[in-house]
Formats: sequence, C-alpha cells, structure tokens
Amino acid sequence: MTSRHGLANVGNTCYLNSAFQALFRVKPFAEYFGTEAWTKHRHEKERGYELAGHTADLVMALQAPGDTCVNPRDFARSFVMIANEFNPAIRPLVQADAAEALQILLDVLHTQQAREVNMNIKGAALTADQAELMKSLQSWSTFYKKEYSPIIDCFFGQTQKKIVCDTCRNCSTSYEPWGVFKAPIPGAEVVGASAPTLDECIAKALESEKIPDYDCTPCGKKGPAVLYQSISKFPKYMMLSLKRFVGSGAKVRCRIPYDEKNVDLSAWRAWPSIQAVQKFRVQSTVEHLGGSRGGHYVMRTHEADGNWYLYNDGHVAVCTAGGVATPDTYILFLERD
Repeated sequence: MTSRHGLANVGNTCYLNSAFQALFRVKPFAEYFGTEAWTKHRHEKERGYELAGHTADLVMALQAPGDTCVNPRDFARSFVMIANEFNPAIRPLVQADAAEALQILLDVLHTQQAREVNMNIKGAALTADQAELMKSLQSWSTFYKKEYSPIIDCFFGQTQKKIVCDTCRNCSTSYEPWGVFKAPIPGAEVVGASAPTLDECIAKALESEKIPDYDCTPCGKKGPAVLYQSISKFPKYMMLSLKRFVGSGAKVRCRIPYDEKNVDLSAWRAWPSIQAVQKFRVQSTVEHLGGSRGGHYVMRTHEADGNWYLYNDGHVAVCTAGGVATPDTYILFLERD
C-alpha cells in the first residue's frame, strides 16, 4: 500500500475513523468496495443503500495516490443515521464504541449486499468428527444461503456449542455464527488482579459452563448439564475485541500479551483431527486511549514496506512500537496464514 491517507475527525468520529482504517487494510474488503464489484448486488430498497455508496467512495478516496487527509463527512453522516436505529446513543458529534460501530457497519453492508446462493453439502461422513463438520456446514448453509455476501465470506466465523446432559449423557449440538469475536478479560472485576494473556482471554470466552436446570428432551428430565464450546469455522480475517469495559463502568487498562507474528488459535478447534492448524498474524489494532467516561481511538497497522504506522485521525506516522500489545489494545484484526 503506497497511499497513507488520514481521516479527518468530523465531530468525535475517531471511533469510526479507526475502525474503518483497519477495515480498509483487509485486502478483500478494499478490493470489493474499491471496484465496481459491489454495485452488481446493490439493493436500492434495502437499508444501507446510501451507506454502501459512501463506503465505496471512502475506500476509493483512501486508495488514491498521496498522503492527504480525507474528509469522511458523508460516510460518517450516513453511518450515524443508521447506527442510531441499532443504538439510540449513537448520535452526531457524540463519541461511540469502535467495536460496536464495526459490527453495525458490517451487518448493514452485509444486508445491503446479500443475495441467495447455492450451498450444497455433499459427501458421506466416515468418522464422528466428519459427521459433526457436515452438521456445522449445514447449519451455515441454512443460516446464510438465502442471504450471503462477501462480508460473511471474509469476516464471519462459527462457534460449536455442545450441551451434555448429566443424567442420560445425551449431547445436543448447535452452531452460532459471529462477526466480531468478543473475549472477556479474566479477573477484570478484581482490583489488582494480574493481567492475563490473549490465550487466557480466548479460553475464557470459550470455557465450559455448568447449566443447573437443563431441560433434556431425550430423557425427559430437568437437571444439571454442561455446555462445551469450540470454534467450528475460522474466518480468513478475524476481528477480536477485548471486553475492556466492565459492569461497574470502569475500563480495564492492562497489557494483554500476544505474539503479533503468531497468534495460534488451534487449541480451540472443534475437530483437531480434521481441522487445519489455525495460525494468524496481527494485521492491525484499534486502541482506546483514556477511560470509560471518555477517550480517543487510534489505529496501528503493518504495511507492505515492513513498517508499522499509527493512524490518529488525520495524522499518520511511523509507529516504533510495532504491533505489540499495549494497555489500550482494544480490537485485533487478525489475518490467517
């Protein structure tokens, strides 16, 4: 990438600027909205028609040669107008949450670009793992075959949930898609608790859970059960958000370490025997500077020249910190190897 345009802050829009700059670094996203490809599936009567157009305009402005500051006024206006329908707290000139904005933007763009596709699951399962894999694919097909888009193809993953009844040992399996993977911070509510690693945060998000009053249909009894979770589908580009804002309203500010060149998520595969090793690298990070009552967002990203750059609204500079974790790292954009 030879162009390094900043984005002007048009009224507390640093949250949106940082999220969009990180999205722009995802190659399939920039290629799709930076060409005429997206216009083939534009739905004039669907919500987000105007936002999709301003998204494409902004992508093309960022692709233009140079290093000027781009004004995202039209994009920001159309985003806030729609986002307010999801969360009334998102209003013009008011700071908002970057992870929430990212999820809303992708959901709306998906709806705007969605179309029916053919998803045929073929073949015979030879093992129990293969049978479960086929169920996960069938669930994915049922969920998206009537409304599929490049947004889903690029960013969305799937979690497998298995509930095992303590009484009859029956296992009930379901699958749940997600766009932004949200990872809690263990010990976040405990003052003075030591900072966990990124692996520990992911493990917390997928830890097993006891269900005291599970209503089991096969045995007809209501009693204890255990919920087990794993990842049944990994996206090529995974957006991972750390839950830094806790129930008390405070922000958890601690450095959660990771290896920026090797984020290995293989331990959380649903079927290690048939799923490939899942190794990612950190492509970009969104940072939240400040506390829960106010703050500022910036974005760091690794570019083709080998350097990391800091995008702070309209200001762009080489970032000597690289992609390492900071006490303010909030969203990780991971690219699978």
